[in-house]
Amino acid sequence: MDELSLIVEAIRNKVKRLLISNTNLKDRISELEGEKKQLEEMLSDSENRINQLETALTREQLVKGLGDSNSVRAVQKVDELLREIEKCHVLLNNR
Repeated sequence: MDELSLIVEAIRNKVKRLLISNTNLKDRISELEGEKKQLEEMLSDSENRINQLETALTREQLVKGLGDSNSVRAVQKVDELLREIEKCHVLLNNR
């Protein structure tokens, strides 16, 4: 009977260790999911910023390409074209 009691006690100890390990792993998963969410938000913000900078760069390059004459009208035309491109981009992404 003592041998059986020792076996049962060993199994109980293993179960307790597994439960503790399970709890620790669940906590770690929660931490990693939170970190993943933050990193995804940072990535999204960075992508948005890159898009804004690319748009500004394109605008500047087009204005320089059109020359300095009537630059205000050129900027307006570029802005209009970029809005059209952005609308198309949104439509393509929503497919």
